Order: sequence, then C-alpha cells, then structure tokens
Amino acid sequence: MRIKPFRVALVALIIFIAAACAGFVYLRYRQPAPPAPLSMVFTIAGAGGDGVRFTEPFGLAVALDATVYVTDGDAGKLWRLKRDGSASVVAENLETPSAVALAPDGTIVLAETGAHVIRRFDPSKGITETVAGLAGRAGYLDGSRAEALFNAPVGVAVGSDGTIFVADTYNDRIRAIDKAGNVSTIAGGGEPGFVDAQAGTDARFDTPCGLAVAPDGALIIADTGNGRIRRVEVGGSVSTIDLTGAGFIFEPSIQPLSVAVDKDGRIYFADTGNSALRVCANAPVPQRWTLTGINGTGFEDGTLERARLNHPSGIALAPDGTVLFTDTGNRIVRAVVGQGRERGAQASGEAVAKLFQTAAEMRAAVPPRWPYEPPERTREIAATFGEIRGELSESERDAWFHNGLDIPGAYGEIVRAVRTERILNPLPVADVGTARERIRFPTLGYIHLRIGRDINDRVIDESRFIAVRNGEGRLTRVRVRRGTLFEAGDLVGTLNNQYHVHLIAGTVGKEFNALAALELPGVKDTVAPTIEKDGVSFYDSAWRELRAKAQGERLALSGDVRIVVRAYDQMDGNAARRRLGLYRLGYQVLMSDGTPAPGFAEPLTTISFESLPRDEDAAQLAYASGSRAGATGVTIFAYIVTNVVRDREAKADVWPTAKLAPGEYIVRVFAEDFFGNRATRDTPVRVMAAGS
Repeated sequence: MRIKPFRVALVALIIFIAAACAGFVYLRYRQPAPPAPLSMVFTIAGAGGDGVRFTEPFGLAVALDATVYVTDGDAGKLWRLKRDGSASVVAENLETPSAVALAPDGTIVLAETGAHVIRRFDPSKGITETVAGLAGRAGYLDGSRAEALFNAPVGVAVGSDGTIFVADTYNDRIRAIDKAGNVSTIAGGGEPGFVDAQAGTDARFDTPCGLAVAPDGALIIADTGNGRIRRVEVGGSVSTIDLTGAGFIFEPSIQPLSVAVDKDGRIYFADTGNSALRVCANAPVPQRWTLTGINGTGFEDGTLERARLNHPSGIALAPDGTVLFTDTGNRIVRAVVGQGRERGAQASGEAVAKLFQTAAEMRAAVPPRWPYEPPERTREIAATFGEIRGELSESERDAWFHNGLDIPGAYGEIVRAVRTERILNPLPVADVGTARERIRFPTLGYIHLRIGRDINDRVIDESRFIAVRNGEGRLTRVRVRRGTLFEAGDLVGTLNNQYHVHLIAGTVGKEFNALAALELPGVKDTVAPTIEKDGVSFYDSAWRELRAKAQGERLALSGDVRIVVRAYDQMDGNAARRRLGLYRLGYQVLMSDGTPAPGFAEPLTTISFESLPRDEDAAQLAYASGSRAGATGVTIFAYIVTNVVRDREAKADVWPTAKLAPGEYIVRVFAEDFFGNRATRDTPVRVMAAGS
C-alpha cells in the first residue's frame, strides 16, 4: 500500500515533537550534576590548629590570588586567610560586620551592619574608611556620602566600574554608591513586601540580605524574608527567578542569605534555613540543584552527598571555580573542592564541637538570674528539657522533644534577657501574633511572648523593635535588626496566653539542657523521682508484653528483651500536680545475691538529656506507646530504657538475655533528675535458655 507523503511528514513531525518534549522534560526535571569536577567539602579555617577562632563567620570574598577575606560579625573582625594557610585579623572593633566584596582596585568593601555604614578596607595601607552612611544612625536618605543613611545593611557587591551595590536590609531597598560616594536607590520601597515591577522603585523586597553582580550587569538578590532569588536589571526592572515547579528538588521554603554568580551566569546561594548550598541556571532551560547539604543540619566533611552544613551565611567563588562558604552554625570556613582545586582538609566532628561552649562553661559565664523581675526571685519550673510533647499511641504517633525550660509567669508579665547578646540572625522573630511567637539570640531563645510589646500589643522600644503593620494598621510582624545589642535585664517582651516563657539554651542545632547552662537563683530539688506502681514493664523484640505466670513468681525472660519504665520527677516549690521529665535513666542486671552480672559492672545510662538527638523523630526511641504530655490532660512519661538516646544520637536497642547463663537475676532500673536525686526499682527475673 502506498503511504501518502503528507502522512509521512505528519509522522515525522509527531516523532520530532515527542523527542523534543522528552528532551525538554529530561533537561528540566533531572537532577543535574554540579559543574565538574567539584566533588568534596573540606574545612579551610577555624577548626583548630590554624590559629583562627571565629564566633560568627558571616561574609567572605576571594581575591584573584585566592586570598579569602572573612567577616566575624559577633567578634567585629575582618580576617585575611592566605592560600598558604596563614591567617591574620586585618580590621577589628567593627560593629557586626556582614557581607564583604572585592573592588576592582583591590580594596575590600564591607557592610558594617551594626553601625549602619558601608566601609572600605585597603590591604596595601591597612586602613579602614567610611564609604557612606552615618555611624550609629539608622535611617533612609539618598545623597552624598556625608548625608546618606542606611538601615543595618547586610549585603554588598561591587560592579566592574567600581559602583558599590548595597542590600539595605531593613529599608527593604537596593541602593548604589557611585565612585564619588553619592548614594541612590535602584529598587525597593518603604515597607517589606513582594512585588515585581518594571520600575525598580515600584518593586518590593523583604529583608534582602545578599546580592551579586551577574556577567550582564544585572543584580541577583537574596530576598531573604521572601524566600526568593530576585533579579534587578540594569534599567531597574525587577523579576523573580523561579525556584519551584514539578520535579525541582528545592524545599517548599528556602531562606537564601547570600548569592554568587559565575562567568556562565549560574547562581549559587546559601540556603541558611535548610543548611544547604543551591545552584540555579536559566539557560538553555531552567535547571536547579542542591550542590551540597542534602543530608541534614550538622557537620561532616566529605563527599557532596555526605557533607552536612549548619546554617551557612556567606558564599563566594574562587577564580578556579572552587565554592567557598562560611558555615556559620559550625563557626568555620569551608570549601567545595575537586580534583585540581584542593584547598583545606577534612576536619573531625570532635574538633568542631570544641569550638563551642559547654553547658557548664555557659553557666559559669552568665550571672545568676531569672528572666523576670526581680531576677533573684525563685520561680516554678513547669517543664524540663527532653520531655515528650504530643502523644504516642497505636493511633497517634505525633511526638517530639521539649527543647527548653518552661518558667511560668503572669499574663502580660515582662520577660527580660538572661544574658548580654547581640542579635545576629537577620530575621530573629517568628510567628508574631501566635501562641509560639518567639525570638532567637545566638545562645538563647525565648518563646510564648509578645516580642517587644506590652500587654496591649503596643511596641515598647521602637528603636529596637520595628513594628510592621498591614494596610488596616494591624500588626503583622516585629523585626529586630541584626547587630542589635541586648544587655542582661533588657526587655525582650511580655508573656502571652501561654503564661510561661519557654527558654532555650545553646546555639541553633546545638541546644543543651538549660538547667545545666543557666544558674537560676534559689532553684533546688531534693525530691527523688517517682517510679510509678507497676511502672516497670518488659517486652519481647516484637513488643509483646511479658508477664509472670503467677503473682510472686519470677518473670521468665529469653531472647532479646525491651524494658520500659514509667516515671516522673518533682521539684521543691512546684505544685504537687506538676510532673516533670527525667534527666537520666538506665538499668543494671544483678546476680541473685545483688552483685553485678557479667557485662553490668556499672549501671548502663542509656537515656541522658544533656542534649537532644539530631534526629527530629527520635522521641519515638526515648518514649514508649502511652507517653503523652502537653498543655492539658494527663502527663505520662514511659521511657524505653533499653534504647540509647544520649550524646546527640539515638538508636533502638535491646537487652540480649542470651549473653547471660540461664538462672535467676535482678533487673534494677534507675531514674535520676538533674540534681542527682535517684529512684530505683528491682524486678526479680529468670533468664531461660534459648528455645525453652
């Protein structure tokens, strides 16, 4: 049969379209590989042994000779890290410096956020000068260098002609400083928002923190408060770069804090909220991928897939394509390297852990006080670190760890700072108007407050707390600038309808028990924990409960056994109804005469709440079904003491009775509070031979 030409053409066209569509889908939705040959994450400074000690590495820039300049916002320093590994502080006594950029003339431009100015450091002369802004005065004003005002700017970048671009963070604007020092506004308006526009001043940003100059002269903006990457054209029009869509791998909410652009237009950014580095490219078709940081928050050097980051802030590209970044939450500077681009070395988790205060060191550094007035008046403690929140049952598995200390107070009572700290997170306040409204300082968090407001929702200190209202005048947000200093005793907010402050101790991701980290005047506990009646239960590996055949008989056990204890604590001065969680639990197996059984010379401390596990779902390893706690209802703490939950790790485990000779034993379970009070409960058991 003869096929007509138009049918041949139609079939060919269909095949062509199908192939094109398949190619487009493949290119768009596949996970592209990062530009070769990047393959590893190494630490280049700050992990010990190199004389470098950061408290908050934030911004960084790389010179043509691979020298890296790094700001330490908390310490107020600018560091220089040379390619040979040597390091030195080249500027200090700065007020919360943030982003830093290299100018064409070799000078270093930085945003001194806490002082509301833009500075320039000249490496050849070793001097720092003000480019624009008035030190100590926040505001908004275009004009000459002597009269222009900024509002805690965080981001800076420098164009090829020497123009300095500024992310004027709390003015929500993008500004430019020409070579004569004159300041003008390129984009953004007088309030936070999200609007793309042809005219830059019609556009709206929300707390922009980072920016970079693309090869075509456009500005790429880390619009942090909006969780977006924006583009400002040379002519001023503003658009949003699409980071979402079916098949893309980004989390639904990103928090870009800084950006860098390579010669091919690829955009690299630090997604601080998700502890990852991301990359996007829009030609020939949109592509987005995670460079590294898919393994959760924490620290680990190694392959891109295994490496873990902790809230990175700054990102920069070296001339050879190496990606450098400040791993702020880990207090180090790291690099994404590859063959022929080696820099730094693989650091250990133990070395990074030593960069942080222990709970005992924090306790010694903070004068004793409660978060109320008078600071020496003893208060009740309503909940402790590590307690279960939510419920575990056959039908309900929504449970998590309580990560702070609950200290009750009166509705509307003023909550005050427990220690002196500067705000470093550009967006430290969250969930305004909800029961969980909170603010995060570097080492302390305060939850269940009206941040900066009185009982009538009025802002108390407008120089420190910036109210954001909608068109109807209703308060929608409260902002506190990066760099704002709070002395111990300064007002943080007032208690909302939860009637307590939830106090978190420790840096983000490295929280520890507030009872160990803070000295609270007059607090004491002489009450031993209570192990409930019939509160010790035994189960087989399939979670079938094991019971004695008759009352008074020893419990017969064989194989792998799980042990659960229902217990709670109480404290001096607390209401009798108040049940608190335990600090340490464990068990020991004894011979029938009371001497330790083989392998149990000392009691096994299996659960210890000095810190919390990295795994957010680990509450189900510490607590057994039936556990529950919350604002209402009965509180039940049923601990699985054969599991291991301590030292930031959690794993399921059992007591392997087969390791003991058949015979009669005693299982002693213990429950201990933070103050060392201990309760024990002995259960006589008979270990049976396997298969009996």
